Amino acid sequence: MDILSSKTGTGNLFRKPEMNWGILSTARISEQVVPAIKATKHNHVVAVSSRDLTRARQFADKMQVPIAYGSYEELLADPTIQAVYIPLPNNDHKPWTIKALQAGKHVLVEKPFALNSYEAQEMVGVSVEKSLVLMEGFNYRYHSRIQKALETIKKGELGKLRFVHCSFSFPLENPDDFRLVPALGGGALYDLGCYCVDFQRLAVGREPEAVQARYHAGGSGVDLQMQVTLDFGNQIYGSFEVAFNAAHQNTVRILGTDAVMTLDWPFTGKDKNVSMVIERGDEVQKVSYRPEDAIKNMVEHFYEVVIRKEIALYPLAESVKNMAIIDAIFQSAIEDGKLVILK
Repeated sequence: MDILSSKTGTGNLFRKPEMNWGILSTARISEQVVPAIKATKHNHVVAVSSRDLTRARQFADKMQVPIAYGSYEELLADPTIQAVYIPLPNNDHKPWTIKALQAGKHVLVEKPFALNSYEAQEMVGVSVEKSLVLMEGFNYRYHSRIQKALETIKKGELGKLRFVHCSFSFPLENPDDFRLVPALGGGALYDLGCYCVDFQRLAVGREPEAVQARYHAGGSGVDLQMQVTLDFGNQIYGSFEVAFNAAHQNTVRILGTDAVMTLDWPFTGKDKNVSMVIERGDEVQKVSYRPEDAIKNMVEHFYEVVIRKEIALYPLAESVKNMAIIDAIFQSAIEDGKLVILK
């Protein structure tokens, strides 16, 4: 930590180090992440890269980023950058995360963490070997309402859990969207279902014992819609549906023996007034939350983990476990809804 002499008094002042970020790709989500990084004290976006230098320069001009690189390798070779954000298509998460770690950079990689649990384990192994921070970009986790909801469940205020249900969908109308391309790791489960798996594991506080899934594939071969059931044991069941071919839906409902909790826009509520509603018979309690930048909250936590060596709220083991469940869901769906028992 830097120690600076005080100009206005005796003694020394402690100042947190600055952290420079590079952005691998000009993906649309980067237009939300770059302002969040800039709004976080001691964090600076100094470079963006693309496989197309013109595109990188256009993004840099639009988002006021000082340096534009025409390749990811150039950005990773920049010694002034300490951390990188990777919002590349899903199939590129593993290779570029590993390359970034090997280049000595801390990494924040977009969800889903990888394409499967084997890739996830390899990524985690490199981060441990290099003693660098690696974190999955599930920004919804860092919204104060989600943290309060999980705390409420953990305290038993809903009674014993019985059901956790998530519904997440929207009409994906652009036929050229990368999320419709199998080779790029497209599909509704990777894009939307990963949120549902993550939240249900966090809410229940244990791993499912079995999963069962059915899906409908689009013309390109990716899953356009999927319905999933998770058996967590102890009379607790999770379920969710995700889709690219249905109306907008983004809700969570948790049913306990004493009360029911409902969350609107749990996964993408950045610019919305949202609420947590708890129903106990005829009694209804509603807590409203103003718009909150969960991405900024996530960046702040990432910084503290890197600089102050704080323990991550969500260990990397969570990302590996999420991918293991997604592996099992795909297995069940491909085998026409076969019940898959998890070890």
